[in-house]
Amino acid sequence: MTPRIPAAAALALIFCGPAAAQSNVAFYGVMDVGISQDRGGLAGSATRLTSGMATQSRWGWRGSEDLGGGMAAFFVLEGGIHADNGSSTQNNTLFGRNSAVGLRGNFGAVSLGLQDTPLFTTLNTVVDPLRNGIARSNNLMAATAFRASNSILYRSNAVNGFSADAMLVAGEVAGDNAAGRAMGGSVGYSNGPLTVRLAYHHRNNDTASLLNTESARNTLLGANYDFGAAKAYFGFGVDKGLNSSTLNNAAATFGGKAPTASTDSNSLLLGLSVPLGASTVVASYVRKNDKGALNQDAQQFALAYMYALSKRTDVYTSYALIRNQNGAAYTEGNSEEPGTGNKQFTAGLRHRF
Repeated sequence: MTPRIPAAAALALIFCGPAAAQSNVAFYGVMDVGISQDRGGLAGSATRLTSGMATQSRWGWRGSEDLGGGMAAFFVLEGGIHADNGSSTQNNTLFGRNSAVGLRGNFGAVSLGLQDTPLFTTLNTVVDPLRNGIARSNNLMAATAFRASNSILYRSNAVNGFSADAMLVAGEVAGDNAAGRAMGGSVGYSNGPLTVRLAYHHRNNDTASLLNTESARNTLLGANYDFGAAKAYFGFGVDKGLNSSTLNNAAATFGGKAPTASTDSNSLLLGLSVPLGASTVVASYVRKNDKGALNQDAQQFALAYMYALSKRTDVYTSYALIRNQNGAAYTEGNSEEPGTGNKQFTAGLRHRF
């Protein structure tokens, strides 16, 4: 929801200057705060008042200007908020979630800046019924390809249900255009109850001082189908190379050696969302198959319940469990925190504005 209110309009005039008078500018956001309890960690259980468990708390501005001839300019500025203490997320950046400007028209849309990658968009909008919030899929499906600075993103318009996008990320290493560079994209079909999408991301791990490293390659096939009484979700990922499957909590141990990130793994997600009037019940299962020598596999089981108080406000609760194998140490995190143990219970309130 992006209602225009006098306060937001006044801020838009201050923030955007004279251009705001000719533009459609909206202020929007989410505030999500609740209680989480983590269990199974070495230090014992931890109960916290925390922010952004189901949806990361955020605020932002977005707007567009009609340029005529079917073309428009647009921008997005979005920052994450630790709503429990008022600080910024994404390493204390002001607009660390999205900062982009672009043009759209009959050709599609081109935008430049800090943006979600096509692979992450596929994971969030096609594969994961909980959209990487409570019991997030990237506890076990954490790739190197979630959000990219210095990126150029092209998105096509849908034609008979088919669409595609492509991203190029500049490495910006002096004297070596390939170092740190990334590229990816996705193609998909969405029509009626069926959505299918295939995404890929490739990142060069070289730096100014570290050369000839192995690249990270992530491939994700996702689909969902709405049966009416329930919606089914599927995702299968293939991750190969250095940094292709980063640990969701590199500091976590459960009494053994420090975990090692896999460089060759598969992941599977199965999910089901059942609407029951104002209520929604969601179940998901994620399996991480480490194909390396350590064979550090893991499985995540999750159940969540949401109750809508209105179109913009809901309450929720969830329970999730990770079963680690062979020294794996994945923790049960949510949209804003990696968690401290392999079990997590949450209860929270979410309001969109």
